[in-house]
Amino acid sequence: METNNSSEMNTTSKPSEMEDEYPLALIIGYVILYVTFFSVAFFGNIMALLTCYKKYHSSQSILLCYISSLAFADLLFAILSTFDISYFFLGDWPGGNAMCKIQGCLIEISYSASILTLVAISYERIRSVTSTTLARNRGVEHRTIVVKLLWLVSVATCAPLFYGYATKEEKGKQLCLNTNWGDGGRQTYYILQAILIFICPLMFMVWAHTKILRVLKAHIKNSSGIGSVGSKQHKVTKMLAVVTLVFFCCWSPFIMVRALRYFYVYEGNELWKLTQLIIFGNSAANPILYCFYSGQFRRSFKDIIVCKFRIKGRRRTRTGSHSTFALQNVRHNSVIRHNSVKRAAVVELANDSAMNSSSTAFQ
Repeated sequence: METNNSSEMNTTSKPSEMEDEYPLALIIGYVILYVTFFSVAFFGNIMALLTCYKKYHSSQSILLCYISSLAFADLLFAILSTFDISYFFLGDWPGGNAMCKIQGCLIEISYSASILTLVAISYERIRSVTSTTLARNRGVEHRTIVVKLLWLVSVATCAPLFYGYATKEEKGKQLCLNTNWGDGGRQTYYILQAILIFICPLMFMVWAHTKILRVLKAHIKNSSGIGSVGSKQHKVTKMLAVVTLVFFCCWSPFIMVRALRYFYVYEGNELWKLTQLIIFGNSAANPILYCFYSGQFRRSFKDIIVCKFRIKGRRRTRTGSHSTFALQNVRHNSVIRHNSVKRAAVVELANDSAMNSSSTAFQ
């Protein structure tokens, strides 16, 4: 992701200049929201990955493969976004030219992998609700291969960005820009990316979720009531539909504003920063949605947290027991030394008495 559209639009590092460009209240609000989004995205997606890993070994669930792919993409995006927030406040790229290229590629790869994973999930949900036989024919190993292929496709489609991004010196500051291929090359790339990696997947997923809902409603009408399996299917479908909807609601403004900027239709910064903040929020929203719609995720999150506290409690107990044991040893050794001193004094007194008696006898 690019923080500045052109060399004339760089942010500044001095607080006074930043306050002139952005109101102080806006800066404080931006920081609070970003820190909140980053914290939830970082810890929430780590917990989601741990939950998927924990449940995968016991259930071999196909859906967990895709959820883990989404969580990893969100976690990667959250970590890489720290460069953008640093760039926003410093006005100077915190890494070198290589890091500019790597960050620019990886952050787009995480976005592409997220949307392709959502496409794969939609396809799998159609297969599972329309034909359980077809869904069972392909095992978990096939799905793990699909996830790997999705990431490889994401890397391939974003590889040109490694050339497009480069650092540029201006007024003593280092800027990270994706203008290395010129306006024509950049406009062509992002238009193709928007069509192939955003609009087409959006159309497919709208069609897929519409069909899934129709099939589920038909199953509910044909059955006497909603059984446990049907209820679970409905909850999972609803969760995935909401995750997809939130993704497109968060990313649509950014895609549109980026296209307007690259074609020089809109050259402002306020709306551009707002759309960036919204896509940061998408990475934080997914773990919350997993917990809200899935009791399994809530229980797993709770188990992981409780397990950590138990480990800490055991460590404290062990430390306390070691301290108590050490204190008892000190007290025991002190008593032994005290008794030894008393015995030595008695022996010495006895020896003195004996010596006195002997001397008296020889007198």
